Amino acid sequence: MLRRCALLLLLMYLQACGLVYQGVQSGVSEINQSQLIRQGRHGELTEQELTWANTAWRYFINNTQLSSGLVNSIDNYPTMDMAALADYLIALQAAIQFELISTREHDERLTMVIDFLRNMPLTRQGVPNKVYSTSTKEMVNYANQSAELGWSAIDIGRLLIALAITKQKNPQFAEYIDKAVLRWNFCSLVSDDGQLYGGNINQGQVNSYKEGRLGIEEYASYGYLDWQIIPSKSISLEPYEVITINGIDLLFDGRDPRFFDVLRPVFSTPFLWLGLEFNWDDISDSHSSDASHSNKALAAMADSVYQVQQSRWELERIYTARGEHVVSGAPYFVYDAIYALGTPWITVAEDGSSHDHLALVSTRVAFQMWALWRTEYTTQLLTLVQEMYHPQRGWYEGRYESSSAYEKSITIKTNAGILEALLYKQNGKLYQANTQKDYRDVRLNSRFEHPGKCLVETFR
Repeated sequence: MLRRCALLLLLMYLQACGLVYQGVQSGVSEINQSQLIRQGRHGELTEQELTWANTAWRYFINNTQLSSGLVNSIDNYPTMDMAALADYLIALQAAIQFELISTREHDERLTMVIDFLRNMPLTRQGVPNKVYSTSTKEMVNYANQSAELGWSAIDIGRLLIALAITKQKNPQFAEYIDKAVLRWNFCSLVSDDGQLYGGNINQGQVNSYKEGRLGIEEYASYGYLDWQIIPSKSISLEPYEVITINGIDLLFDGRDPRFFDVLRPVFSTPFLWLGLEFNWDDISDSHSSDASHSNKALAAMADSVYQVQQSRWELERIYTARGEHVVSGAPYFVYDAIYALGTPWITVAEDGSSHDHLALVSTRVAFQMWALWRTEYTTQLLTLVQEMYHPQRGWYEGRYESSSAYEKSITIKTNAGILEALLYKQNGKLYQANTQKDYRDVRLNSRFEHPGKCLVETFR
């Protein structure tokens, strides 16, 4: 079977879009056959798969704050960020689909989330804070102390995607969701030239910064596109470079870290989300076949990210399913990178320090690759992780590559990620092209009541 990434196909696609890659020699790659015949797993859940889903939902039962209806990002720690809120919304759709909760409980849970969104305090820029207390609903820092910390355009982009999926599945709530989002000031999130910007607030001083890197930027951009905002530079793959690992070409972020304060790891998560939620299609594409993709560039990148991990098993006999994850001690959060800092198979913290002994076979990544690629390798991965749970608390983060020991941290991202993989298996891609007229459309088309706040490109 051919092993090389579909880079030639990718480059042809980029050139057709007016993006020219200058560093690739002629004859760089063969077309990867799996891109042409790739197929995920589909069908009603088996009894075993429903048991897996039920185990994942235990996390949400245990970590829902009754006073607020919000769910902790980490087991028994009462904070959340906007990406965790997105995880909860997607998990909630899985829970009602799999009949893990009643329609009444679903209604109550979703109503409490929307009520939080409608009334939550915003930063001085008029956007969601990075972190909130799940018990008090107030803005806090990572130590759960009251603070206006800043904002993440990437996390907010993921939340916008989850809200769009929620609206499509629950159109009766669309008006209320739109009203909540219309409060936000998108001028602080997307610059005039179409780049995503996060911000830090420290002692009253606001510092905006270019946020994101190749893969996660493109993913988060879909959330803004759903709101008719075009983050043109964040959608573009440029600047990028190419590294070859085990004969497979990977694209990685081409920004020079000497001049840009950005960590550039290549890891699985954004490409898995793009597959599960969009089938690597353009946002306006409503076709349902998982064997073809209207965004061929992102589909080819995802296949290369998957295949290089499979190749590591085949060549080195190291099971590999790499994402970002929590660890029990310092540095508490790491990226298991396929490639970062000029090195393959490195584990890095946010400050760029290396922690290779903390690399995991991620439970979440294994489940999501299993759902998206129906191969012998993903079957083996699932066998490796399918017992890694506490029956009353949920799924563990993963198994250490070096020793097989469990990382027993339990998080919303892992448990929601497993539910999302199973939801994809049963329903196919989660997001569908919007064809309905919503409350927001009335406002955005109104000459007299238009909300402004950079909500469409023409109002910039």
